[in-house]
Amino acid sequence: MKIYRNLPTEYLMDAGALFAEAFERKFSYFLGSKSTIQKIIPCLLNQDQVVSIVSDSDELIGIAGFSYKRKNMLSVRVKTMIKEYGLIRGLYKMVQLDIYFPNSFPVGYLYVDAITIKSGYRGKGYSHLLVEELERLAFEKGITNLQLDVAYDNLSARRAYGKMGFYEAESKDLSDQVTRRIGISKVIRMVKLLGHYQFKNNNR
Repeated sequence: MKIYRNLPTEYLMDAGALFAEAFERKFSYFLGSKSTIQKIIPCLLNQDQVVSIVSDSDELIGIAGFSYKRKNMLSVRVKTMIKEYGLIRGLYKMVQLDIYFPNSFPVGYLYVDAITIKSGYRGKGYSHLLVEELERLAFEKGITNLQLDVAYDNLSARRAYGKMGFYEAESKDLSDQVTRRIGISKVIRMVKLLGHYQFKNNNR
């Protein structure tokens, strides 16, 4: 098993499939069908904003995308959107994505955009390994905490992140309009404070 602090190019299409499988409901309004999401995500992914796990048999097991400052997991590029959807629809979708998923993050923390594990590997601790690698990355950048948002009704994810040391900091009710678009009515912001002394001790 190998952990990369990027997404090797040869796994771009596999990452698109993972993303489409996990987030079809959230992104179908903006990007289209599952097959379209799978096709376009590799064109929008910032490979250096992804931590990935690959098996010894060279199979992509999982990915974790993150944002820091103004660098994000996904960059919605004009050329790509127009090529896929045409001029009018492509520009409209860009506006919609910017409204519902604004790419502006404070510099004080690392925001976890998405974590997804391939079917067959779930429940075996790979998400935890991805989070641990994000923690090391954050420590090196001098960041004090990780943050992420989870759908209120996704109880299994909330429990899993809780076991990893995240706590539920606040909840936010989404507008009816947003709920219609992404199928989520309420989100929980979860935070993990980083104990930098642990990394220092481990590096001795």
